[in-house]
Amino acid sequence: PVSSTLYGARLLRGEIGGSVAHQCFYSPTSANRHDRKYWCRVARGRGCPTIVSTAGYTAGDYAGRVTLRDDPRRGAFTVTLSGLRRGDAGTYRCGIGTSNRDLFVSLNLTVSPEAAAVGSTELIWGELRGSARVLCPPGDHRGGKRRFWCKLGRAGCTLIADSDGHVRRGYQGRVSISPQEGSGAFKVLISDLRKEDSGLYQCGMGSLGGQSSPHTVALQVTTGRTGSTGLLLSPGWGVWDAHTTLSPTAASTLPKRPKILVGTAGGRVSLTCRYDPEGSYDQKYLCRWKEGSCSLLVDTDGFVHESYAGRLQITSGNRANGTYTVVMRHLREEDEGWYWCGARSGRTEHTSSLKLLVWKGRC
Repeated sequence: PVSSTLYGARLLRGEIGGSVAHQCFYSPTSANRHDRKYWCRVARGRGCPTIVSTAGYTAGDYAGRVTLRDDPRRGAFTVTLSGLRRGDAGTYRCGIGTSNRDLFVSLNLTVSPEAAAVGSTELIWGELRGSARVLCPPGDHRGGKRRFWCKLGRAGCTLIADSDGHVRRGYQGRVSISPQEGSGAFKVLISDLRKEDSGLYQCGMGSLGGQSSPHTVALQVTTGRTGSTGLLLSPGWGVWDAHTTLSPTAASTLPKRPKILVGTAGGRVSLTCRYDPEGSYDQKYLCRWKEGSCSLLVDTDGFVHESYAGRLQITSGNRANGTYTVVMRHLREEDEGWYWCGARSGRTEHTSSLKLLVWKGRC
């Protein structure tokens, strides 16, 4: 049976004589990869007659104007409609299944003499309980220097985190925003990924909705190993929708790790940090997360933050099982909080988070 999540644009705009691309993203389970993909138009009293599908069908009125390209490895399929006419305006569905009543999301297409320019959507994969990294391009500084990360949905784009320190409930300790020196770009890291993190996001500078073409990202959270990042044509300019059904998920290849670590003031704790043993990383590190940013404390290049000198050390590593150990000594009550372990090389970066609780020593 069809399972998990399907999401895509809910509003799409094109111009007469031009073309539009409707992109739909799905969880790349075995069932979804091999099942029929379709695009249909809602017709009053007639359900949703198929326009095109991966079963090889194309409606006669759309012959030569519509194509459907499925990319099962990436969990996305794209419908392109060209030679747009005023009569093409209406409600459409992209979906998966043997009937047009299975898993689907609806889209409203408007056709006008002129349409706004369309940006691109970057497809990012992350493994369940793993992490994902997004590099957001430089924005228009006239909108202000505030950087934001939001999730697209029916109500627009809901703010997840920004560089002013806001972090939405449910993302505490899991998301960070940091500028890239000299480039004007900024980096968003999401740690300890959950299935519900799958969806469409935007990042930009200034206020939400203040950019004409914010950077759009489709995040796929998978239960197996993931491929490389790719760029796909954006399906639209406005609102996105998602349809989710519950299904069992396979175990992640990443080991489970404790989220809470407890120490005593004056004592010491050992943090076991994990990463993908099949990856190749130039640097491992530990940073302290607070209000949506993570300040570097120690790394394998020899850096130690001055406030932790003599108290913090990366002591050992085991590449075979993908672990390294960080020891924190002479604990203080103010050490309590969120910490991130990280491993990076070039544009590849993996993180995991934990919360340290520091109990007062005996009186």
